Amino acid sequence: MKFLTEYPLSSTADGGAFNRHENMAEFLRVAEESGLDAVGFTDHPAPSRKWMDAGGHETLEPFVALGFCAGVTSRMRVIPHMTVAPYRNPFMLAKAITTLDVVSGGRATIGLGSGYLRSEFRALGVDFSERGALFDETLEVLDGIFDNDTFAYEGRHFTAVGQILEPGPVQQPRPPFWFGGNTDRVLNRVAKWGDGWAPMTGGAMLASTTRTRPITSNEHLRELIERLGDRLEAHGRARDAVDISASSIGSFVSHADSFEHHRETIGELAEAGVTWTMFPYPRDDFAAALDYLRAFGEEVAAKVR
Repeated sequence: MKFLTEYPLSSTADGGAFNRHENMAEFLRVAEESGLDAVGFTDHPAPSRKWMDAGGHETLEPFVALGFCAGVTSRMRVIPHMTVAPYRNPFMLAKAITTLDVVSGGRATIGLGSGYLRSEFRALGVDFSERGALFDETLEVLDGIFDNDTFAYEGRHFTAVGQILEPGPVQQPRPPFWFGGNTDRVLNRVAKWGDGWAPMTGGAMLASTTRTRPITSNEHLRELIERLGDRLEAHGRARDAVDISASSIGSFVSHADSFEHHRETIGELAEAGVTWTMFPYPRDDFAAALDYLRAFGEEVAAKVR
């Protein structure tokens, strides 16, 4: 099992301590020293006030933020978690992916999703109803531009007549791609294109908000992982060819729970086929968050491995 943390931005918690750059750097150094494996930032360039008031969260531009993370760490992977592929021209996205991989020395893993906030699509001038088709188009372009010296493509809203990508990424032919979402369409994308699957685990409310089907138990997650395995085999790939990044469902843990409970739930995830997971820590007290990272590294991360 490997451990990913999404950085907890907040302008109000602990007087804004989490958003100060010197504290971000310290958090990352402690996380790496504690044996954590990756840091992520989400992708919401134009969220609505309605979404924020209903439980949304602050964000930074993920590729810029992760470039900073790469500069203050040496081992942890840097993961946009998740990049909304339809928001960006695929050639701009390919350049951002390559840049992050170069500046991190080959530590980029790229999470890709189709997005779910209609108002954000409108603000960015992207047709929400096209998001699935735009996602598939992006994958075709990324596959082509990373694998060819020159690449031509007639897109829905652009024409490429012979584009190049130089320099190329450190990881060849490209960094790993994780796909987010719970639908059969996503499972098919993972089976064909992906190096990882990052389902959104939770009940009906989360599924309704994010416009995907709910995953309500670890057993349900296990069933979907099995279904993904069937699709992988149909594409001539091994069942363990992709990573699975998911959090526990049936026995949710908080930072107030015992580390023994943490280890038990991680064991349940591993039995279901999960290879990466996130974990809770205090998000209202910066010093407490650092203490928790250190303790989690000693009592959980080191022991479950």
